[in-house]
Amino acid sequence: MAIPHGKLLTADDRAATVPAMTRQPTAEPGINPSSPSERTALVTGGGRGIGRAIALRFAADGWHVVVTGRTIEQLEEVVADAAGLSGRIVAQACDVGSAESVAAMVDNATSMVGPIDTVVNNAGVHAAGSFLELGPDVFRDLFETNVIGIVHVCQALLPSMIAAGFGRIINIASTAGLFESPGQSPYNTSKHAVVGLTRCMALEMAPTGVTVNAICPGFVDTPMLGSFADAAGVELDTIRQRLAGRTPMGRILAPDEIAHLAAHMASELAGGMTGQTMVVSNGMRMH
Repeated sequence: MAIPHGKLLTADDRAATVPAMTRQPTAEPGINPSSPSERTALVTGGGRGIGRAIALRFAADGWHVVVTGRTIEQLEEVVADAAGLSGRIVAQACDVGSAESVAAMVDNATSMVGPIDTVVNNAGVHAAGSFLELGPDVFRDLFETNVIGIVHVCQALLPSMIAAGFGRIINIASTAGLFESPGQSPYNTSKHAVVGLTRCMALEMAPTGVTVNAICPGFVDTPMLGSFADAAGVELDTIRQRLAGRTPMGRILAPDEIAHLAAHMASELAGGMTGQTMVVSNGMRMH
């Protein structure tokens, strides 16, 4: 359907812009008939930090989880950490910036755990420096992982979610995607793009039973803090103290705090939430 330029879209107009295949779910949209032991999730960047915490939380809830990343050794450690939990975790090496790598990973993942009903796009990289000193390749590299990686994964998995009439997509953005920061133009720009992509995807997927939301964490105690410390030329504990001092609550977040929110977003209880950017920042960002 062609929408005239400048026309305010109604709900019917928006539904008409979604491809026909997205308007023919096999289940009532938004209702997942699966028990917790049948829920399946893919967590990119699942080898450490926030991704690891989310994968372990899902497995603790009885889910079958696929963790992906570039370093298989880290992923295998997460698999081992899940031993004894009610669910299970399997590992698949993948570079989300490569469409071919994502396609192969999805084929392998679905053969091991079945159709994926939840995706957590957590894979991300960081770069910092003066804007005038950073070449375009720095921006391209960040966008390939932080933004295009989400596109690759979601385009590979959305058709099966739409056919089932249920799906959850959770994009890990950042408070950096909500404001400006000196020396952080590549990273902040990529995370602004994640927020915008989340909202656009959510609007298109709204009639299908698939929700799309973003989490914008503030300062989290993950290995990425090491790059902040290196850039500042200080010890890791020093950067932790500095970042904690910039928050009203005087602390930095633990990865598990993000995992708890992701678990709620992935549940049926969050069926009416889509297109949202949920900020968890110890009060650093309020809106």
